[in-house]
Amino acid sequence: MNAAPSHRHVRAPLKAQRTLASAARLLLLSSALVVAPVLPTLKSVNSAHAQTFRQTDPNAQLLLKADELIYDNDNEIVTARGNVQMDYDGYNVVADRVSYNQKTRRVKAFGNVEILEPDGNRIFADEIDLTDDFGDGFVNALRVETPDNTRFAAESAERFAGQKTVFNHGVYTACEPCKERPDRAPIWQIKAEKVILDGVEKTVTYRNARFELFGAPIAFLPYFQHADPSIKRKSGFLVPRAGYRSDLGAYYEQSYFWVTSPSTDLTFTGTYYNQQGFLAQAEWRHQLENGDYNIKIAGIDQQAPEKFSPGVADRDETTRGLIATNGRFTINPRWAFGWNLLAQSDSNFARTYDIEGLSDQKITNQIYLTGLDKRSYFNLAAKQYLVQNDTIVGTGDAFSFESQQPTVLPVFDYNTVRDDEFLGGEFKLDVNVTAMDRNVLDTTAQSATLVGDPRVNGINGETLRISADLSWQKEIETTFGLVVTPMASLRGDFMEATGQATKPGVATGATFDRGDASRFLPTIGVEARYPLLVTAETSTHVFEPIAQVFLRPELGYTGTRPNEDAQSLVFDSSTLFQRDKFSGYDRIEDGSRANIGLRYSGIFGNGLTVDGLVGQSYVLGSHNPFAREDDLTNTGEESGLESDTSDYVVGLSIGGRSGWTVGTQGRFDHGDFDLNRGEIEASYRDSWGRVFGSYTYIAAQPDYAFPENRSQIGAGATLKFNDNWSATAKVTYDLQDHAVVSDSLLLSYIDECLTFSVAFSELRSTLPNSEPERTLTFKIALRTLGEFQQSVSEDVLNDFIDE
Repeated sequence: MNAAPSHRHVRAPLKAQRTLASAARLLLLSSALVVAPVLPTLKSVNSAHAQTFRQTDPNAQLLLKADELIYDNDNEIVTARGNVQMDYDGYNVVADRVSYNQKTRRVKAFGNVEILEPDGNRIFADEIDLTDDFGDGFVNALRVETPDNTRFAAESAERFAGQKTVFNHGVYTACEPCKERPDRAPIWQIKAEKVILDGVEKTVTYRNARFELFGAPIAFLPYFQHADPSIKRKSGFLVPRAGYRSDLGAYYEQSYFWVTSPSTDLTFTGTYYNQQGFLAQAEWRHQLENGDYNIKIAGIDQQAPEKFSPGVADRDETTRGLIATNGRFTINPRWAFGWNLLAQSDSNFARTYDIEGLSDQKITNQIYLTGLDKRSYFNLAAKQYLVQNDTIVGTGDAFSFESQQPTVLPVFDYNTVRDDEFLGGEFKLDVNVTAMDRNVLDTTAQSATLVGDPRVNGINGETLRISADLSWQKEIETTFGLVVTPMASLRGDFMEATGQATKPGVATGATFDRGDASRFLPTIGVEARYPLLVTAETSTHVFEPIAQVFLRPELGYTGTRPNEDAQSLVFDSSTLFQRDKFSGYDRIEDGSRANIGLRYSGIFGNGLTVDGLVGQSYVLGSHNPFAREDDLTNTGEESGLESDTSDYVVGLSIGGRSGWTVGTQGRFDHGDFDLNRGEIEASYRDSWGRVFGSYTYIAAQPDYAFPENRSQIGAGATLKFNDNWSATAKVTYDLQDHAVVSDSLLLSYIDECLTFSVAFSELRSTLPNSEPERTLTFKIALRTLGEFQQSVSEDVLNDFIDE
């Protein structure tokens, strides 16, 4: 036996160096092949660690430091002993002793073993014993720390026949230890008597596992299994779901995931409701190189429709089902097309049975093609609007919310902005084409809550409109500070309408213009701004008077055409200087008009900032497009623009350095300065949280079926109790009806490894005899393990609260 001298830097015989280098490679690789597979097992499925093991460089140099290097020729054992340090191809090993037996072909490391991998994982053990083919091995007192602050420990780990690794008494957590009390249990951890990684079946099995929260066990599973996270997709049963609803009964849901090919899979879901029977679902998914699509079907034969409340659509159905599909494909970085489609037996099936992805009250069926460039946008789509609602309003199709929705085929939008190379400034082109068909007249006068409302929101028939708007503007700054912006535009529309729509309360025949029509509207305009800067010792002020003039011809029939997309009109300081104050294409602002206003901005030395605007709009001539009484939707009436001299609009926002802000909008009558519309919002933010409040007032609008004034207040607060716990509460209250409109409460806990929240919300509808929509949601998310969310159904909450 030859022994090297005892000193720190050792040069062993050539054979010993080669043998120990081989042993080092085996030992270092063992950290990846034996220990690393556990980490993604207990981490998120998306973890990429150790899914493909890093290959070391066989030509890399080994740096060895030890107190002694011993080569036993007789037994063919090479040993490094005493403060052993080995660096090899990015791996670092520290141990009291490392040896390699060439006869038994085993690598062993003893005493305070620590391995630092290139990816940052730190592996600790008392002993590692491994065959050089990695087929069998043993690790004692294993502990692993990863760069993303996950930790795993086990009393021991064994590897058998190169196919199965068993971890004994394993503990996993993604929580950092308490700095003040390292011995305290982490916020959450998973303990298992055995964790078995099967390399052949690609599964991970847990025996006698329990989940602990703040050191207390809250869940126990004698056995569960899931796919090895190195396998992205594997067939098997998914986590079940259970619950109760008064109209459906107690239910149990189980899904099975079937991988049919590398790019396709199928999910079967069965849900048994003890009152309504068996709901079957299936979803097919297909991933392609440039996109993906899915197809979903579901159906049930209801056993007890009478369990639903009287007067709801669900009570009239027995056999119910749906088919749905959606997809999206990228043609190139600028172009994409896709679809979202749902067809069901009745208008509320998906919402009643909470079909995933299809349970929203409003759903849009569409097929679309979109393109997006730096300054251009293209969209071509066909759309159908669905309304899922279990409340029957009146009788017959004429009173069905969904039957009143149109089919849009097609809708086309194109927008582009280009620099003007000749005159300077920029050109803008907007094009819109909309064709729609509605089978049932959409008039709000049918609703019991809107009796006397004279509006017709949509005609029974077909409409087509083709619109194009080409505009130009250029900003010119004069030598004495005046900023002048000349503007010009040309708007053209072609319209066609067939169908019927008689306004309630108006003589028969006072409907709308049928047939073809076209309108052309040239506009020239100019805007002048003269910003004045005033500086003081501790403040800076900018006063900017603004004036606009638009000269346009008068189109006498703008309100006698169907109006689908321009029914909303809010006149305030944000819309004062818009060329066209209507919100859509169907209505158009014609006739000449002037807009004037004064904008102010101030910055003060104490951090206070103030921004404000006050202004008014004037009709130049005899025509006011906002005063049309024959408009089917009455858009413009009681908006503040219906008179030749508009109401005054005021906007003001104030902010302080300490975290408080106040913003307000107001519209005041041009005659007596009475408030016709007002909004104010205020908030304060500090390290402890935020408080906020709002007030909204709208004067009576009889032509919009609001004969009385409306006012609401809203308030809320977010309080941070400490770095982890916080609570948020919100409420909106109707001052006219003396009733709560909506309210919500959220309690949450957030730290580096756990997110927990419980939320309650209420929303009250304006429909007659409707119950509040109440939802209670629990959510818990464990870092690296995933998220669980459960909502308590509305009817269960209603029953509980009403009692």
